[in-house]
Amino acid sequence: MIVLQVYKMYGEGSEKVNKDIKLDMNLNIRSGLSLEQFKKVLSGNASDKNHVFENNAEYFYYAERQYKINGVFLAAVAIHESAWGTSNISLAKNNLFGYGAYDSNPMGGAYTYSSYSESIDMVARVFVKYYLNPPNTSIYDGNTAIGTHYNGTTLSGVNVKYASDKNWASSVFKWMQNLYSKI
Repeated sequence: MIVLQVYKMYGEGSEKVNKDIKLDMNLNIRSGLSLEQFKKVLSGNASDKNHVFENNAEYFYYAERQYKINGVFLAAVAIHESAWGTSNISLAKNNLFGYGAYDSNPMGGAYTYSSYSESIDMVARVFVKYYLNPPNTSIYDGNTAIGTHYNGTTLSGVNVKYASDKNWASSVFKWMQNLYSKI
């Protein structure tokens, strides 16, 4: 199971928390949060009515460890895109990111996952492979990035091709600030 593999590879608390939170921060740098800190920042929020984030905090942590992506960024995108796991796509398709949803047919285009953890894992890999690294960059498991949508390693860079909403980056950044403030 991926959870056990990552824990054995990286262990707990091997990094310092990256508290340099800026809109133009590098999203290829891990947050450095421990598993317990991920659980802390993703629990106890009244907006998480179905406890989706509280119950899946470990998967944001493991995705960060496995794919070298800021897990707080990943959680903030999921919070923004799924309204804390309450959106129709999130509930019907276990899709916290609305991944595959297009403005013209959101429910019809959105991917369906067997679990929330599967959507977290898949979208983390998508960000690393297509958005956050230039082509031919060495990434996880001996793979290289495709970089099709690469415009830099920042929220603004990702926003260019990931979301049609021009304010997406600033909205996700506000969620990141909110989560980091709980540490």
